[in-house]
Amino acid sequence: MTKNLKYLFFSFFLLIWSCDSSRVFEDDSSFGSKTWHMDVMPEFVFQINDTDPKDIIFKLRNDLNYPNQNLYITYFLVNQNGEELATELVNIPLFDEITGKPLGKGNSIYQSSTTILENYSFPQPGEYTFKVAQYMRSESLAGVHSIGLRIEEAN
Repeated sequence: MTKNLKYLFFSFFLLIWSCDSSRVFEDDSSFGSKTWHMDVMPEFVFQINDTDPKDIIFKLRNDLNYPNQNLYITYFLVNQNGEELATELVNIPLFDEITGKPLGKGNSIYQSSTTILENYSFPQPGEYTFKVAQYMRSESLAGVHSIGLRIEEAN
């Protein structure tokens, strides 16, 4: 019976994972100390197989120890030749301005997703790198568990 249960669980997991057909790439970078230091610039390397429009989504997991209402990040999208294709300073609100309640989903750890490039067409298939830097006034940002990147087919 245990063998059948394992097989059933694996099949269920595979079914759920394969249902996310719009996902092209998804990965997370965790901060062991739950602190994002300004010198740490996570990189996500991924493969693009076509030039169809994609949505590029920044993901964040934080807790109530995060000291600010928002997060400023700068991202850099680089092709396989090292050429910078896109960069921008982005302001991401994390807490409601009036109530102070977290805007992300969760109870003690809050998950937020922000589309930072919508309907972006990569110039050609190939390998790309997405780098992210925190641009806050503090050297270290407490309460940040992880950041991530999700790329999906645009609607």
